[in-house]
Amino acid sequence: ELDAKVRATNAGVTGRLGARRELPGGVEASYSVENPVGVYDLASSTHRGRLSADVAGGKAVLQVEGDSSSQAYEGSYARDVQGGRAGVRLSRKDGALGYNVSYARDFDGVLDANAGVHVGI
Repeated sequence: ELDAKVRATNAGVTGRLGARRELPGGVEASYSVENPVGVYDLASSTHRGRLSADVAGGKAVLQVEGDSSSQAYEGSYARDVQGGRAGVRLSRKDGALGYNVSYARDFDGVLDANAGVHVGI
């Protein structure tokens, strides 16, 4: 599956070209490249790649994004646990490491009120 988008302004043209494909084993891969307005050097364009797959009852995702001056990486995993949704996300952007661990659950059927909880680190 391919997609493209082009926009012309007084300052120049910007465009995005993307591709997405389902691979064997339920893996999905996508890639896109987008140039800033008026910049036509491929190295200065933003490149994005993404892989996702169902793993051990949950969804694992790896993403990369970058251009000639910076790169960002992110990996995440989420799955249903004990009636809620647990997730972990690790990232690196501009030399900084990031993380998030979370668990969210609705209390429908447990309490007589509309309630939920979300815990994160």
